[in-house]
Amino acid sequence: MMANLLVIDDEESIRFSFSKFLTAEGHKVLTAKDYREALTRMDEAEFELILADIFLGDGWGIDILREVMRRNLKTRVIIMTAYPSAETLQDSFRMHAVDYLVKPLKQDGLIHSVNKALQI
Repeated sequence: MMANLLVIDDEESIRFSFSKFLTAEGHKVLTAKDYREALTRMDEAEFELILADIFLGDGWGIDILREVMRRNLKTRVIIMTAYPSAETLQDSFRMHAVDYLVKPLKQDGLIHSVNKALQI
């Protein structure tokens, strides 16, 4: 199933890799390097799924979840972090994240999570 995806991460290598992996799976992928750029992308297009890092430099992945709720979007959100904590895990699921992934991620794990999120 082809979907419009947004990958938000402050690390260029992650944006590049995830975009490459997910495009190869047939998805249309846009990226954003921070919270502000993510909001711009969300103004420009609709996404079935957003993958957001917890730490975005000028904001938080949790803020992306809040924005999706505020805009009343049907967009699903996967939160990613290299620094997992019980607090961010609970906050993510309380705000309806569909998954919480710990980096570094392997390609097959990323693709499995995205496919699962798109089937919900």
